[in-house]
Amino acid sequence: LGLRTLTIAHKCCEKVGIDIDDIDPNDPSIYNELQNFNYPMGLFQISAPTNFKVCQTVKPKDLNELSDVVALARPAALDQVENYIEQKNDPKPLDLHPELDLILSWSKNVILYQEQIMQIAHKVFGLTLEEAETLRRIVGKKKVEEMPKWKEKIFASGRERGLSEEVSIFYWTTLEASAHYSFNKSHSFAYADLAAKTVFLKQNHSKEFFLS
Repeated sequence: LGLRTLTIAHKCCEKVGIDIDDIDPNDPSIYNELQNFNYPMGLFQISAPTNFKVCQTVKPKDLNELSDVVALARPAALDQVENYIEQKNDPKPLDLHPELDLILSWSKNVILYQEQIMQIAHKVFGLTLEEAETLRRIVGKKKVEEMPKWKEKIFASGRERGLSEEVSIFYWTTLEASAHYSFNKSHSFAYADLAAKTVFLKQNHSKEFFLS
């Protein structure tokens, strides 16, 4: 992607004599700043109104959580912000299925990424990797009209594997919402990495950042 922010960040780094790749996106000072976050101007992704609100609510403490903020601030995932916060503040397993718990353990029990959709399809519901990839493509390309024909397949696969109806409903509800928009993990982490670095530059080199 051609991003204006990359140009700004690189110009700022040139002015202060540092390499953008030397900025640690997990630097604690970045996340200290995001705990009481009121001034988003110039920050990649999290300056957008919806993302800003999600970031203020989540208060990310590391790059993983900042990536989750980027993924949560999408039409398919916004309804999950409350569940995410609840799990962040009081962590507990879903207790629906051991493999499901494992797949969702690093995203606060919320299905946020296309990779998780594929993993659940394959490891929990027993779909082939080809079928899991087809589901991912439907979600990734927002092919909403193709979702209904998968409903019976998901529920039938759940019954065949002895899963509770609750597991199938949990997965299908997320799939339906995700068909409107869902991030892949590498895309979201790359965005979060750049967002974190703009926070660092604005915080530590504000004059050069705004000049750039």
